[in-house]
Amino acid sequence: MRTTQLFFQTFKEAPSDADIISHQLLERGGYIKRLGRGIYSYTPLMMRVFKKMLTIVREELENAGAQEISLPFLHPAQLWKESGRWDDFTAEKLLYTLEDREGHSYCLAPTHEEVVVSLVTNWVTSYKQFPFNLYQIGNKFRDEIRPRFGLMRGKEFLMKDGYSFCRNEQEMDAQYKAMRTAYSNIFRRLGLEFVLVEAHGGKIGKGKSEEFQVIADVGEDAVMVCGEYAANVEATKSIPPSYTYENSLKSMEQVATPETKTIEELSVFLKVDPQQILKTLVFKLIYADRKEFVAIGIRGDRQINLLKVEEKFGPIETLQASEDEVKRLTGANVGFIGPLNTKLTFHADKSTEPMTNFVCASNEDDLHTINVNWERDLPKPEFDDFLLAEEGDSCPHIPDGTYKVQRGIEVGHIFNIGTKYTEKLGAHFQDENGKMKPIWMGTYGIGIGRTAAACIEQSHDERGIIWPKILAPFRIMITAASSKDPALVETAEKLYKELASYEPLMDDRNERLGFKLRDSDLIGIPFKLIVGKSFTNEGKVEIESRVGEKHLIAPEDIGSWAQKHLAL
Repeated sequence: MRTTQLFFQTFKEAPSDADIISHQLLERGGYIKRLGRGIYSYTPLMMRVFKKMLTIVREELENAGAQEISLPFLHPAQLWKESGRWDDFTAEKLLYTLEDREGHSYCLAPTHEEVVVSLVTNWVTSYKQFPFNLYQIGNKFRDEIRPRFGLMRGKEFLMKDGYSFCRNEQEMDAQYKAMRTAYSNIFRRLGLEFVLVEAHGGKIGKGKSEEFQVIADVGEDAVMVCGEYAANVEATKSIPPSYTYENSLKSMEQVATPETKTIEELSVFLKVDPQQILKTLVFKLIYADRKEFVAIGIRGDRQINLLKVEEKFGPIETLQASEDEVKRLTGANVGFIGPLNTKLTFHADKSTEPMTNFVCASNEDDLHTINVNWERDLPKPEFDDFLLAEEGDSCPHIPDGTYKVQRGIEVGHIFNIGTKYTEKLGAHFQDENGKMKPIWMGTYGIGIGRTAAACIEQSHDERGIIWPKILAPFRIMITAASSKDPALVETAEKLYKELASYEPLMDDRNERLGFKLRDSDLIGIPFKLIVGKSFTNEGKVEIESRVGEKHLIAPEDIGSWAQKHLAL
């Protein structure tokens, strides 16, 4: 390819809304162009990178026995209503919905569990047809409330999604492990530093779930790491640092606490540690047919994990109650609500179970109660794990281990979802004994654009992108130092033809050499070959790697050099 034929444009400055380096470099390098918030056009450079990435994805998946399909991206609403997810997604306003001319409702696909089950239903009816694994690569659509970071979080994005179908749980687990290995191979081949972390299934399912997180400072996810174990903070089970409580119980009494709405203010006012304060929050649980409110207590120095609340109660959506709702339900303002004499259902985090002589609000403004004790002063609630993990917490999976926090970019996610969709959508098979049973499923996704952006976040410098040669749009840039010197141009053309099998880019623009080299570095080409002064003086061409290693090579030796450095 010649630059005079290539459709591309580079820029000195990044757009004002490009907050992270991958977004900046993809736009400056002419890989993507913004059409609207979270919507991008992919240029030939980006497509060359994607094609190489997808070749790796397809190779590893098909080595694992998966088969490629293509599913519609326009989904009838009725199918999503049958699975129960229409209300889930519309409640959070994630779906793009529309109607056809006949008034039928549809959505643009954010994911394809329902549709792939409809493909399998009635086609797979015997246990002899299992297991099998289907995947596709295509665009997805989600109405993100805050699209940002370029390809990291968009309204339309390129994704690989796959689905395994099995007879039983054991077979499902085997497919999960096969996909776990395939995904690990994919990300290793892409040269990424990643960790595999225990995760929350979200709105996909609640079975075994793991994320592939690329370690990067700009990562949106907090990854809790303890030795060989890692988990997304949303799914982390942890034990907070212990606190020594008094053994002898004191007399409970009320204390006026004017204008002390926060734990910090209360701690200072009463001269007690935050660990001695029971903090109570009210949550609104939204179900398809009703709304409920629940109060949850936690130790004053800690926070509640919203997803653990959802896991416990199973609503479509969980929100923290508004100030007006809190006032209406408890008679007190936020900051003065507690378990004493509450009309709300009250639960508490396990961290509160050993508390004695603790402080809690009294559901009356400007008033708290001190020296409160379970059983004596109020019934023991149901204790559950609602804790949001923090660095320094103990890890129950590693003896004497404590968590450290790293930032991660989620690039892949694998789930065991069992029979959640197949039972609701009527996908059954006949087993060895002639009995009808629901099919067991797994689902597996890779964000293609996110993965490309993650590669850049991990590998770049002040000059631009540093692609591995397996992903780079071109493996080597070739140019003559001066387009006005026939000998240099002739030699560059000869080498361009000789290296044709190594995806060269001939920069034949009538531009300054420095301009060409800066463009090559910006777009991340692994090597630059310059026919210039060294050729004129010594009969050798200069080769510089993207990371700055330089060599002088005789033209007749270029073939052997290329075999060593450019071959994949």
